[in-house]
Formats: sequence, structure tokens, C-alpha cells
Amino acid sequence: MSVRDARANFSDLLGSVYYTNNPIVVEKKGKTVAVVVSPAQFRQLEKIKAEGWAVIDELRSRNTGKDPDEVYREVTKIVEEVRQEMYDKEEKKSKRSR
Repeated sequence: MSVRDARANFSDLLGSVYYTNNPIVVEKKGKTVAVVVSPAQFRQLEKIKAEGWAVIDELRSRNTGKDPDEVYREVTKIVEEVRQEMYDKEEKKSKRSR
């Protein structure tokens, strides 16, 4: 939705977002300048953000006093293992669908 349309129909825009729970992207000259979300969506985003920070805080506390290079190597190894697992699952799924 353009900024002009959003401004002209602001009350309708708010009602639509609130009742449908569908976000509305507001653009100016084709560039996104805002996204209007419902209160429920906003709460969900805030919850996800808080959970993400909680994970980071937990990792930080578990690694206090460790060598940063060692932590980096461990994290890299785990990330690679997860990526490999995901790749293997996709390959297995792909082979079944052939």
C-alpha cells in the first residue's frame, strides 16, 4: 500500500490489520517504509525477540571464561553438523518424491 493510500485510508488500514491479523506493508516510491501489524502479531514478535536474547544470554553465561576462539570453533562445528543434518533430510525427502 502506498503512503498516500495509507494516509487517506488510515482508519480502514488499522481495522484491516486488527481484524484480519494480516500485516500491511506501506511503501513510498516502491520502497518499504513501514509495516503495520496487529497487537497479537506485535506481541508474538516481542516474544520471539525475548526468547532469542534469552538464548544468547544463556550461551554467554555458559561460556564465561572460555577462550573466544575455542567457543567459535565449537559453535562452527555444531552449526556445520546441523546444516549437514538438514541437508541429509532434504536429500532423503527428495529421493522419496522421485
